[in-house]
Amino acid sequence: SYPIRRPWGYVTPKAGVHFTRYNMTDNEQGFADTSRTVPMASVDAGLFFDRAFALGGRDFVQTLEPRLFYLNVPYRDQSKLPVFSTDEVDFGASSLFRENRFIGGDRIGDANQLTAAVSSRLIESGSGLERLQATLGQIYYFEPQRVTLPGRAVREDNKSDLVAIVTGQVTPAF
Repeated sequence: SYPIRRPWGYVTPKAGVHFTRYNMTDNEQGFADTSRTVPMASVDAGLFFDRAFALGGRDFVQTLEPRLFYLNVPYRDQSKLPVFSTDEVDFGASSLFRENRFIGGDRIGDANQLTAAVSSRLIESGSGLERLQATLGQIYYFEPQRVTLPGRAVREDNKSDLVAIVTGQVTPAF
């Protein structure tokens, strides 16, 4: 990766290769010795906007932070590979910016997708305390999913569910 950061935003292009080798001699399931090589590329970019304002006699900074994350992982047939410790990640907030929709090393998900999200934070100017953060995001898929786990259906939608996250600190202890 090559992060480029400025006070107003960032861009992080990234490229990599996932390589896995299976030594499967003498097994009852019929899997053969094999390997898998899957390249990947992504670009993560965001901007930072902020404004000062007063609310209830306190000074705050409100931010607006749009973010785009493009991910490209070409399809590789992995149907003849064993599945030892891999499962699909439950979709949620952490899924928006993941490079692989699987946990474990037995599957690398194909992807040609763009995540669009926007966050806003409410920060106390005097203390730096983040009182509120809200994020809204969605993934847009440009190609159908092809890599799956045995017995699982492929995703057919061209976009994910909309994800909304709200966190806050009402008082220092709550």
